[in-house]
Amino acid sequence: ENLERRGISTRGMSRMEIASQLFSRAAGYHSTSDFPVILANVANQTLRAAYDEIPRTFQAWARRETITDFKPVTRVQLSGAPDLEKVLESGEFQYGTMGEAKEVYALSTYGKIIGFTRQMLINDDLGAFTRVTQAFGARAADLEGDIVYAILNQNPDMGDGTPLFDNGHGNLGTAAVINETSLTAGYRAYAQQTGIEGHRISVSPSYILVPPGQRSVEARKMLAATTPASTGEVNVYANRLQVVEERRLIPASGQDPWFLSAMPSMIDTVEYAYLDGNDGVFTETRMGFEVDGVEIKARHDFAAKAIDHRGLYKNPGAAPA
Repeated sequence: ENLERRGISTRGMSRMEIASQLFSRAAGYHSTSDFPVILANVANQTLRAAYDEIPRTFQAWARRETITDFKPVTRVQLSGAPDLEKVLESGEFQYGTMGEAKEVYALSTYGKIIGFTRQMLINDDLGAFTRVTQAFGARAADLEGDIVYAILNQNPDMGDGTPLFDNGHGNLGTAAVINETSLTAGYRAYAQQTGIEGHRISVSPSYILVPPGQRSVEARKMLAATTPASTGEVNVYANRLQVVEERRLIPASGQDPWFLSAMPSMIDTVEYAYLDGNDGVFTETRMGFEVDGVEIKARHDFAAKAIDHRGLYKNPGAAPA
């Protein structure tokens, strides 16, 4: 169609002859309807569509942000206001202070170039081209999940030098299956969290994060609404949490852990960020020179960081009794 619009008859031409015409003309001066631009549009559309279709479970419980550049970003947490003290008659008002804590992170760039030879395009029309670009887009979306869930799995140190999940942070439970006792312990841990100034804060979990398998079954049973035959059979946690099932939480060895997370609008949990103006994967396409074909570069600017330990809770998990 491209050649016919340019007045070149393709009648009787083989695929090789058509491809030769397209590639030879792509090296000269052409309008925006030429072969390289057509391929670039196909690549961008198929890659981006695949990127958008991949589910990212972390979007439910993590906070999204946009960052304007690659400089380190500081997220500052202010403490609550100081205690109000009684002022006696003719007494003086006393000065108070507010504490702060901070977490620092920066965007990183991820990318790869993949080439399609002239022979590949000829042999498979555009079938292989679109399949590979779709896979490229899906991998870019998977990268985001890998980065976010690595935070939960690797338990990095926070700005205070203590690991994200730690007894010192009051958000690490005793290894257990998901049942009424262990969930109650998790809720109590949230209720005992204090702000920077040492006062109790109002925060509670909204999500339970589990790997597929036994933990998922336990969570869904605990949260299912039932019709009990007696008060002792009442499911007290029915519908109180939203289950987020994520394959990346399957450990390399040992028992499957499970996590609780607060609503990101209530308190910071994990923050993930894109570069301003590059929301998601970005692609560029050019005609190859060293390789006779087409090259596609996928670039993705992304970062994630745990911002506040108070919004997250971990139970290492245990084998069912």
